Amino acid sequence: MRQEQKKQTREQILDAAARVFARAGFEAASLADIAGEAGVKKALVQYHFETKDNLWREAVAQLWARRDQTLPRYLESDAETVGEGAVRGIFSALLQFNKHHPEWLALVFRESATPGPRLSWLIEHHLRDDIARGTQFIEWAQRAGVLPRVSSLQLLHLVSGALSYNLMVAPMTRQATGVDLASEASMDEQVDILMGLLKSA
Repeated sequence: MRQEQKKQTREQILDAAARVFARAGFEAASLADIAGEAGVKKALVQYHFETKDNLWREAVAQLWARRDQTLPRYLESDAETVGEGAVRGIFSALLQFNKHHPEWLALVFRESATPGPRLSWLIEHHLRDDIARGTQFIEWAQRAGVLPRVSSLQLLHLVSGALSYNLMVAPMTRQATGVDLASEASMDEQVDILMGLLKSA
């Protein structure tokens, strides 16, 4: 029971850290802020992670692990199985993850725009592999005739942007127009529109 409680406390702190780092940025975030967000004492955060750098890396790693668990593992299947349903499944899964983990999007965009040791660490441990797997999936789908024959890297980033931007501006859009881009119906419509645009390209 004690080990399970320790594990839950670590995950609670990591979840809180991801939210605070995404909201405030690494430099502005403090261990005290993260402890407050997690509802624990600062000393407990230091006991589990020692430094802010360690906490940031472990919080990011936990987010990526959850993202990878969410996505269908089509790349581990026969390439012939990559059809329209597989592409739609990936798009929908990414949208759902982005909706329920906005801190992941915020962290990626914040660090990607800030060259330095954290970006280098992200590239080495997560982003380089993400790009490689993403372009491989795009190329399989292109060979299957589901996606247009254009630069797989360009298309990967365009699709990634399409599956994140609407959610990032959903609060503004809802306030300005009354339309909730983060609703299940809107997200299904977004995937339909994206698939239609890609098939007609």
